[in-house]
Amino acid sequence: MSFRQKLEAGKFVITAEVAPPRGTVFSLEALEPLKGKVDAFNVTDCQRSMVRMSPLVAAKLLLDAGFEPVLQLTCRDRNRIALQADLLGAWALGLENLCLMTGDFTTLGDQPDAKPVFDLDSVQLIELASSLNGGKLLNGKEIDHPTDFFIGAVFNPFAGPERLQLFKLEKKVKAGARFIQTQPVYSLEVAQRTCSQIREAGAVPIVGLLPVKSLKMASFIEKLNPGSVPPSLLEGLERSRDPARYGWEFILELAEAVTEFAGGVHFMLTGRPDQLARFIDYLRNSSPYNHRF
Repeated sequence: MSFRQKLEAGKFVITAEVAPPRGTVFSLEALEPLKGKVDAFNVTDCQRSMVRMSPLVAAKLLLDAGFEPVLQLTCRDRNRIALQADLLGAWALGLENLCLMTGDFTTLGDQPDAKPVFDLDSVQLIELASSLNGGKLLNGKEIDHPTDFFIGAVFNPFAGPERLQLFKLEKKVKAGARFIQTQPVYSLEVAQRTCSQIREAGAVPIVGLLPVKSLKMASFIEKLNPGSVPPSLLEGLERSRDPARYGWEFILELAEAVTEFAGGVHFMLTGRPDQLARFIDYLRNSSPYNHRF
């Protein structure tokens, strides 16, 4: 079954993040252990406003190598003309899954003098993709052949005020988002509440999980999203003789727990494909909820 078919059938999905290279060679050898285990790979779009290979090209290379990609596109670097052109090109290349977002501001990257575009925001970009699915450009002009994108978006449960974030979530779903991937979550309670909110809005929740390798990394994440890292995790990292292993095991335990209620998990990996492959095997064979896979 495809990523889309699994989600629409109520199956539990596992996705992982892939960053295109800062160069011209995209080696996929490291992902081989995950082939057939991860349902789809999110191809990031110059995350943190740093130049990398075009996600459109990288997603096509993944597809040709037998991996199912989820193409991420942001509004930061393209106006509505370029966004429509890239989406039409993506469909022509066989790229069906999208995860659409506004994008980080350029001042966060390593070329802070770059001029941001932000002609559209994330909700408008979702509306654009939905319009293409309906056979029309954003200006209402018809295209030769409609697309049939499977559209997703993101949700940050820590970007308050919560009322406004939930309002934006509802707008994304109304605009056409069918699945929602969250920013990194480190609490089962937060994961349960967030999944309930996303389902209530009308989409399938996919819980974002980012293993922490050190107390410094956890503190950085907490600074970006205040309230996201529980004190128990910070204390455990500080006490542990091997913080990277502790952080990894913490995330795996959380991943197993959310199989009870989430639509899937999204691993924002930092170089652990072998360990992730073994965990997925364990999850599918040993979890009391393995009937959902």
